[in-house]
Amino acid sequence: WFDQPPVVVLSFNRPKYLAAVLESLSKQIPQVDPRRVHLFQDGAVNAYSGIRYAEEEDVLKCIAIFRDMFPQGTTHVSPVNIGICENFLRAENVAFVTLNAPFAYFFEDDLVLSPRYIATMDVLRRDFASEPRIAYFNACGRYEESVDVQEANKSAVVNMGHIWGFALRQAHWKAMQPMMSRYLKLVVGRDYRQRPDAEIQALFREWKYAKEETSQDSAKDIVTNALNCCRASTYVCLARYIGELGTHSTAEHFAKLRFADTQMFDGELPASFVVTDGQVEAAVAAKRSAWQIRPDSQ
Repeated sequence: WFDQPPVVVLSFNRPKYLAAVLESLSKQIPQVDPRRVHLFQDGAVNAYSGIRYAEEEDVLKCIAIFRDMFPQGTTHVSPVNIGICENFLRAENVAFVTLNAPFAYFFEDDLVLSPRYIATMDVLRRDFASEPRIAYFNACGRYEESVDVQEANKSAVVNMGHIWGFALRQAHWKAMQPMMSRYLKLVVGRDYRQRPDAEIQALFREWKYAKEETSQDSAKDIVTNALNCCRASTYVCLARYIGELGTHSTAEHFAKLRFADTQMFDGELPASFVVTDGQVEAAVAAKRSAWQIRPDSQ
C-alpha cells in the first residue's frame, strides 16, 4: 500500500463537476490503477431530518459516471443522505481500517487535476516520509500566482490553504481520534447542516481554540495543530477548483476568490521538494497564535 495509496473521491449531486474531476483523474501520468479508486456517494434525502438535499437523478448520474470511467473501481453508495462529515468518516474508515493503508488520497467532486497531480503527491509522500509532523499535504499550491512566479519557487513547500485534493497519514488520523471523537459525538447521527454550532464552539474553547467555523475541516485543523502537526502544499499549482455552486460556495464567492483565474503550472517539476529548517515549527506556531486562546484573554 505504500506505493499505491487508495484514491478516494467523495460525491453528492453535481454530476457535471464529478465528470470533469474523474476525467482528469483518468488522465494521470503515469496512469492510476483503477482498482485503487473508490467513490463514496452520498444520498439524496437526509437520514435524520428527512430533508431532501438532492434529486435522485443526479445521484444516479454520479454513480453511472464513475462506473463508466472506472469500471474496476469500487462504489460505496449511501442509500440516504448522511452529509459530508459522515461521508468522509466512512471513507477514512475504509482507507485506514479496512484497507489498513499508511496513506490515502482524498478528493471531492470539484477539483480538476493536472496530469501530474498524483505523481507529485507520490513525490511529496516520499519527501515527507521522515517528517511525520506534516500530516496533510497536497499540490494545489499558490493558484493566484503567475506561472513565472511558480517556476521561480517550484521546489518550495508552503502552508496548505484549502483542504482540497489531499493526502492524509493513517498514523495522524489515528492520533486525531481521541479528540475528534468528541466532535463527532456532536455531529454524527444528526443532519450535518443543522449541527449545534454553540456546542461545537464550546468544545473548541475547551481545547483552548477560539474558532467560529464549526465544520469538520475546522475540527480537524484544530486537532492537527493541537498535535503539533501541520498541513503543507507545493508552491506550484497543479489543480483547478471548479466548485462555483455547491453547499459552501456561490458564484459571488467563487468570483471574489478569483478561482477562475487559476494559473496551473505546466513546466518541468522538480525531483523533490524542500522543507526548510524550522518550517514545520513555524507553521504550527503561526496557526496556534492565530487560533489559540491566550491565558490573558480569558
